[in-house]
Amino acid sequence: MLDKSIITKNVKNSLLEDEAMNDLSKLALAETVTKIINAVLTAKEDCIISGIDWFNESFIQLDSDVELNWNCNDGDSIKAGTDICFICGKAQSILSAERTALNFLQFMSGISTKTKLYLTLVAGSNTELLDTRKTLPGLRYEQKYSTRIAGAKNHRFNLADGLMLKDNHLKILGGIENISYEHIKSKELFYEIEVKEISEIEPALSLNPDIVMFDNFSIDEIKKGSAIVNSRCKIEVSGLKSKEELKELSLLNIEYISMGDLTKNISSIDFSLNIK
Repeated sequence: MLDKSIITKNVKNSLLEDEAMNDLSKLALAETVTKIINAVLTAKEDCIISGIDWFNESFIQLDSDVELNWNCNDGDSIKAGTDICFICGKAQSILSAERTALNFLQFMSGISTKTKLYLTLVAGSNTELLDTRKTLPGLRYEQKYSTRIAGAKNHRFNLADGLMLKDNHLKILGGIENISYEHIKSKELFYEIEVKEISEIEPALSLNPDIVMFDNFSIDEIKKGSAIVNSRCKIEVSGLKSKEELKELSLLNIEYISMGDLTKNISSIDFSLNIK
């Protein structure tokens, strides 16, 4: 379910950043600023489309009379050279909103396209691919939306979505054995403990977590760790080094693989918006 208020706010901030309301090109366009024009949006490379609502909102906030007609939906697979949206409106409105609209669409489609590629490597397994909180400040909603629309599962959105104790928490506490929190399983709160060594698995399991995360375990260590857990809780694996490793891990008895790379090191998808 889309949160329209977040889309509205983030697009507004982006238009303000670009000073779209004070576009100086109107000085040169003169009386043609109100000329009604048509434009077409074309995908320049194969991709999974994501960010249509952000794209639309970028134009609508400047001019509610701009018409946008799409022949695809978020999550669709698009071939290079496909015309995917036709736009009609005042020249100034289209030109001033163009960059903001494309910035959202290119970035979000890049995330969805990368996520879909990784998902093909775990296809047919029972392992779900999770995103992380490794996102750009202010754009977490967009990034997590893009992984989800491609088929991945959102991990916690923020620090209040679930209790996860990682290495630095455990260092402060002095180790897993010093955790005093008593967890009662519920749908409202999940409890996860990160372990970095095989020897930490059993102490972690004694605390009744919903998930134990194996961080930077080798394939052999994951196999041994899975046998120790023996379905007493779910297993998440993080710290993957390659696509090949992702495929190998999906064949093991683990429920989740989390990848910060889904929202990092993104190559934006190339789109062009041309006046007809």
